[in-house]
Amino acid sequence: MTGPHTGSAPEKRGFFCGKAGYYARYRRPYPPGVFDTLISRFGIAPPARILDLGCGTGHVAIPLAKRGFCVYAVDPDPEMRKEGYRQAKAGHIRGITWLDGADSTLATLGLPPPRVCTMGLSFHWMDRPAVLATLDTLIEPGGGIACISRNDGFFSHLHDGWGGAVRDVLCEMLGDAWDYSGRLKKKMNNEVDRHEEVFLQSPFCAVEIVRFPVREMLTADDIIGHQLSTSYIDPVVIGERNTEFCDRLTARLLALEPSGIFPDESTIELIIARRP
Repeated sequence: MTGPHTGSAPEKRGFFCGKAGYYARYRRPYPPGVFDTLISRFGIAPPARILDLGCGTGHVAIPLAKRGFCVYAVDPDPEMRKEGYRQAKAGHIRGITWLDGADSTLATLGLPPPRVCTMGLSFHWMDRPAVLATLDTLIEPGGGIACISRNDGFFSHLHDGWGGAVRDVLCEMLGDAWDYSGRLKKKMNNEVDRHEEVFLQSPFCAVEIVRFPVREMLTADDIIGHQLSTSYIDPVVIGERNTEFCDRLTARLLALEPSGIFPDESTIELIIARRP
């Protein structure tokens, strides 16, 4: 396992500045069945090479490395890579090479051809048609892409749970500036094509979608920590107003559910995309 490489300043660094610790702790892990399905669909076995593009703190890279795969974990955010490296080292997990890179620089990294490219909650940040064209030049014949997403954010819980409390506190504290990345505004206005639609117009147009329903019990701390890991909260919340945000949201959540325990249902979606 090699350490996190440094290089040119990544794009969009500000959206996740100071959030790597929250991301590693509060972003929930994917269940083993997601990785079992990914491996079986592509028929791969260790030590096959896997490129994890937009790896963050290693929620995909680390479980795959545990299974013996050779993982190239690529991300433009140095704090995310550093935290992922720390997590892997603490778990005595080998087989991950952490690299500074993004969709726009992928072709310049000189990576050996991977069998599979994974993307966990990262594809939406990329120039999706362009990166799929680049991956077509890199991925081995017979390989493909596994794109993982999940609807566990507050936006998916506006009408059936705690999402309204999160939205109200964000609006009270930050007004229209809370959607710092602008991504959720585009989503609400239906300005973003679904991932499978983009795949269908790419070299990887043989698409299969596998869904995994997940039921969990969340605490107020789980919900608050998840918000502090996101791109849409202005970084000022992480600094001088962090305590105020936590106190306000805690009070709002406990008013909604005095036990502080929230049953939560979400869906993980695994898109398997191959060349026809």
